[in-house]
Amino acid sequence: MTIAKSLLSLQDTDQALALRRRDYREVETELKSEGGLPELRDSCERIKKRELESKVESARLDAELALLKSKVTELEARLYGGAITNVRELTAIETEHSAARRSLAKVEESIAPAEVAAEHARQQYEVMTKELVEKESAWETRQVELRREMARVGTEFNEMLQHRNAEAEEIPAEDLARYTRLFRSNRGIAVVRVERGVCQGCAVRLPVGEITRLRNASGPIPCSCGRALITEG
Repeated sequence: MTIAKSLLSLQDTDQALALRRRDYREVETELKSEGGLPELRDSCERIKKRELESKVESARLDAELALLKSKVTELEARLYGGAITNVRELTAIETEHSAARRSLAKVEESIAPAEVAAEHARQQYEVMTKELVEKESAWETRQVELRREMARVGTEFNEMLQHRNAEAEEIPAEDLARYTRLFRSNRGIAVVRVERGVCQGCAVRLPVGEITRLRNASGPIPCSCGRALITEG
């Protein structure tokens, strides 16, 4: 096998290795993500906390409502009971009664929204909990599939890497070093063919002198674009 063909074969192997490496990383990334379960669990916890806070707020408002109603009743009894004859005391009680009535109205207006917020949070938590249970069940199956896929891809990669190393050993060190540099700098394409006098790497037609030089060369030669090695098609 010529050096050119050896490099082409090595390039095919390296490209296949790159695909296996990409597949392995994709599987690894999905495994680490746990199917989005950590984020969903966090969301469930936030909604549960919101529900509890809404319930606490509703309970607080109910208690405040009861106290204010009691206070208003007490003040009204004093106002209209006829026992107060002092104008200053009567004025003070009227002022306190008006403030208590305003507070009572404000609390009464706040109760309904608080109850709605608590119910909305409860429903949302119920939906998200159901979704979490379903996803956890699906993830158990998916996780097994992913681990099998990771093992398969890993085995293929290791076998291919051994084959790749064996191929590389047959290539002169200088040619291998140049190939490696070009492979990395040209996104996985270091060696390209010339077809009908055109470099398949840069789509430029080569001068006749370059084609003659290529045909007479014992191995690949640099393309005039400087991006890749060239081999006769």
